[in-house]
Amino acid sequence: MFFGAPESITIQSELAAMRAELASIRAAQQDSWVTQERATQIRAVVQDVLADSATRESFRTDGAQCGYDHGAFIRSSDGCWTFKIGIMDQTRFVFNSASNQVGDDNKWGMETHRINITFSGTLVDPSISWMLLGAYNSQADRFITVPNELRPLYAWVRKDFGNGLTGTVGLQNVPWDIESEFFGSSRITAGEYSIFNYRFGAGKETGISAKYQCDWWRATAGTFSQLNESTESWDSTSNLSYAVAMRAEAKLGAEWSQLEWQSSLPNSTPGAVFGFGTVWSSGRAQNPESPPTPSAQGFTTDVRATLSGTTLIAQFALLRDPAGLPQLAWASGVNMQGSTFLTDNFQVFGEGSWMDGADVPWIAQCGMNFYFSDREVKLTTRVIVPFGSGEINGTRKLAGGLGLADSGNNASLIVQLQVMF
Repeated sequence: MFFGAPESITIQSELAAMRAELASIRAAQQDSWVTQERATQIRAVVQDVLADSATRESFRTDGAQCGYDHGAFIRSSDGCWTFKIGIMDQTRFVFNSASNQVGDDNKWGMETHRINITFSGTLVDPSISWMLLGAYNSQADRFITVPNELRPLYAWVRKDFGNGLTGTVGLQNVPWDIESEFFGSSRITAGEYSIFNYRFGAGKETGISAKYQCDWWRATAGTFSQLNESTESWDSTSNLSYAVAMRAEAKLGAEWSQLEWQSSLPNSTPGAVFGFGTVWSSGRAQNPESPPTPSAQGFTTDVRATLSGTTLIAQFALLRDPAGLPQLAWASGVNMQGSTFLTDNFQVFGEGSWMDGADVPWIAQCGMNFYFSDREVKLTTRVIVPFGSGEINGTRKLAGGLGLADSGNNASLIVQLQVMF
């Protein structure tokens, strides 16, 4: 036994070494397994991230769009949800010569005349559209009674039922005259509502209307809270038991899309549009307190002829309690205006408006436009002349918007820069 001890010790040492080596191998294998499991988990996370990014990239490219088209827009891939924002700014210089003004007879200055911020789009379905237009005016005019505030000028939702039939609910144009087809003044030749519309326009009111349009005629009719006067709420004393309006047009030649601007472009298709409008309401009978609520009643008829870059317009109106008359009564009036492009970007225009019973029956204006960047920028210079020194305002404030003093006018020079984007 004594002599076998060294061999036993050697065997024990070898066993210990083998156990240590086996433990080292096992530890290495365990580290490798953990590393492989971690790598598998990391690969799974990366795959999830890639799948999510692919989904987001698919939303961006599979038809969904964002960009600029006369305003910034975002549109879903199916066209059911769209959002567009546009801004129109009119900055002008006015020089007015009038007698009997406080201080100097000649007054001038610059003003941010009008800012329109327009939000529009579709919701749920491409056939359902909407518009919200906030307007800032430096002067009270036909539609904005409180200046220097941002107020809603339009706020409506519209459904296209197909086959040319649409329905609109909300704050909208009252269907009445030529300018009922335009949103604001940006597409009107003079860069401002016409003298005729200031005096005889039916305004913008909250109501519900229906429109039918086919290739050669269209008609719009609706019922509203009021005509020719802004209302504030359902319990307003100026709300009427009935206030209805209708306008119908028939055309020859030019497409409807060409008529979205008041004046036609050079090389445009010739055409003619014949229009008729009527309004009826019960203002005086329902709210007879002094001063009684205006009762807009009457009709208007007009014709617009478009040649290659030339537009001629003639209008007639017979209306009870129009905005341009200083007292509530019947009045009639006519308007003649024309415009023509002398070059592709230079246009001249003129307008003469007469109103029976007004302190100043005749008011005329003429001027010129320079267009830039596909009509998104327009520089207008015009002179407006009242033929008489009486009061310009009627039952509504008109003078400041037209660029005139309230009374005693000789003439005004107006230079205006209009930018739309």
